[in-house]
Amino acid sequence: MTTSTGRGLLHLAAAVDQPEPDNYAADPYVTLTRLAERGALDFVTLGDSFRRPGPDALAVLSRVAPATARIGLVPTVTTTHTEPFHVQAAVATLDWVSRGRAGWRPEVSATEAEARLFGRRAAAPAAELWGEAGEVADVATRLWDSWEDDAEIRDVATGRFIDREKLHHVDFRGSTFSVRGPSIVPRPPQGHPVTVVDTAERHAYDVAARHADVALVNATG
Repeated sequence: MTTSTGRGLLHLAAAVDQPEPDNYAADPYVTLTRLAERGALDFVTLGDSFRRPGPDALAVLSRVAPATARIGLVPTVTTTHTEPFHVQAAVATLDWVSRGRAGWRPEVSATEAEARLFGRRAAAPAAELWGEAGEVADVATRLWDSWEDDAEIRDVATGRFIDREKLHHVDFRGSTFSVRGPSIVPRPPQGHPVTVVDTAERHAYDVAARHADVALVNATG
């Protein structure tokens, strides 16, 4: 359900996080998401981070997708220490699995302990990491567009799956990474899966302004 506030659209959502997940069973997430769907909510979110125990949010909502029919599915995806190419491919895959109901919530990883999990670079200031997150959101959109809508031929007689002329390089160079493309996943059903940005972190404001389809705001105080 989407409610008009006179200033725009207010989307109703719920988090389906488990306080202390003690196993990797999907049933609790499926149950909560189905409840939200019956309650006419627009989407559910599922948090994630490198310091959080429990199953991967993208994987969980890929399991939830076939068990639901209408509700949007928005996992948190950390853009620090991860490969932007793989991030966009995973989100696009969720959009295919859910038949066009995927979103993603970019998040950053700023602690030294999390950096040591990967060993590739030291922790960085939040402002720098959110700048990188914005670049990830930018290149993700470009990679989703790197397949034209009719790039898939699926011609059994000629053995051709795609029209290579309708796949395009993005040749993106950011502050910490570069991506040539094209994507390995066909253009998502939505074109661009919904980008949701939590503005509780002030350094996320610019990313929200430039890339968010939905902004999460603190309504208290």
